[in-house]
Amino acid sequence: MSNAENSSDTTWRSQAGFVFSLIGSAVGFANILSFSAQLYKNGGGAFLIPYCLALLILGIPLLILEGIIGYRGKMPLVSAYGSVFGKAGKTLGWLAVLACLTIGGFYIVLTGYSVAYTYFSAVGAIPEDAEHFFVNSFLKITPSITSFGELSLPIFISTIAVAVVTWIVLSRNIKDGIERVCSIFMPLLALIMAAFAIIVSFLPGGLDGWAYYLKPDFSKLFDAALWRDVFGQLFFSLSLGLGIIVGYSRHTGQAINIRKAMMYVAIGDFVVSFIAGAAIFGCLAHISYVQQIPFDAILTTDSTFKIGFVVFPYIFKFFGPVLEQVIGVIFFFCLFIAGITGVFSIVESIAGNVEVEFGLSRRRATGIAICAVTGFATLFCMGNSSHLIDALVPMVMGNNMLIGGLALILVFQYLSADVKSDPVWMNGTKLNLTGTCLRVLSPVLLSIILIGNLVQEFDSFSLEQVIRWGWFAIALAASWGLSRSSKLPCEKTNYA
Repeated sequence: MSNAENSSDTTWRSQAGFVFSLIGSAVGFANILSFSAQLYKNGGGAFLIPYCLALLILGIPLLILEGIIGYRGKMPLVSAYGSVFGKAGKTLGWLAVLACLTIGGFYIVLTGYSVAYTYFSAVGAIPEDAEHFFVNSFLKITPSITSFGELSLPIFISTIAVAVVTWIVLSRNIKDGIERVCSIFMPLLALIMAAFAIIVSFLPGGLDGWAYYLKPDFSKLFDAALWRDVFGQLFFSLSLGLGIIVGYSRHTGQAINIRKAMMYVAIGDFVVSFIAGAAIFGCLAHISYVQQIPFDAILTTDSTFKIGFVVFPYIFKFFGPVLEQVIGVIFFFCLFIAGITGVFSIVESIAGNVEVEFGLSRRRATGIAICAVTGFATLFCMGNSSHLIDALVPMVMGNNMLIGGLALILVFQYLSADVKSDPVWMNGTKLNLTGTCLRVLSPVLLSIILIGNLVQEFDSFSLEQVIRWGWFAIALAASWGLSRSSKLPCEKTNYA
């Protein structure tokens, strides 16, 4: 293990700042939109039961593992893999980095959506037909993935604005950049969403949202799709398997308690999701009351795009012209906060690996990472962007993340003597509950989910499959090449 101390400029100012930054990394569109949508379609409180179980069995142990890897070695993911598993390990690390680059490409664009819609809400520019406005005027969507269409100028401008803000924050050191912003934004997000949830509860019918929200439909627990959705939601929400947590944890000082910090992160991520769900269910209950339609008939789509930028602008119309603008601005600003803090973590993860592996300054590595992400994001500003994202997501935010999670467990719990013997996993000489979950249960669960996904994937053949598996082949080849061009040798000293 390396005991070299980081300088004060490259470590977190406090454990609270570290935790808020990690929560900023974890909290995203999945917490504000997807979590509520999954609850809505999976029996309300019934979804919370397996979600909490999955958090204990898989989420928290993997968070702690990634935290320990970064804390003990003070290295980003690629270097950490290389110190245990040589160039093959670095290939696995670079595969995660290229997944971050791809995810960052469309995540920065989605954050740009929230910037644009915050402005549209403020000036009352969203018309009655919110779907036509979103699909045709904003996205300029084309009929298929093969038809690129034209560049959407509002999306492109908003994306550049997000990239500039990201550069301003990340070009500074850790404590004056990410930590300072996240320490303000994360409590602000929780406060705004809590106020939002309370306010909508007092609208006509709004209080019924709590009944719909918390009352479980236990029959849903026997649906295999529910459990698949739970683990998918959890993996995506906590940014597991991508090395983002490793990248943040390498900047910790010796005073940080990793286990406690990761528990706070898991709790914070869940609390934000829970509060956002309460606010959104209150909105839906109000619409159900006003329109006199069944609660379970309001949302008819699982698309995060449509839920966020079509369904909710439609819902806000029922609050009257003044409240519509106020609530719209609040809602989309919350999406912006959730998005931009996620962008910070993605770019920081890429930059950290580039910085260490190629011996560059932080400022230069950050510039390279932002330019790469923004350049890739241009693809998602075109008319076929939603088709392209739909094609890539099952790979980069599905199977590839599962592979990343399995690789982390196998390499650092079975090959790394240093990490696997950490006291956090042990009660004396025996594995504790966290260690047992991570070393035994988690690999089994991840393998079952991955195999199930692959079986479903190859049920049919489509162009979208060609695109995502083409991405995987290119990313794997590029990762192999990057692992051999690194200036940092594979020194098996920190973890082996």
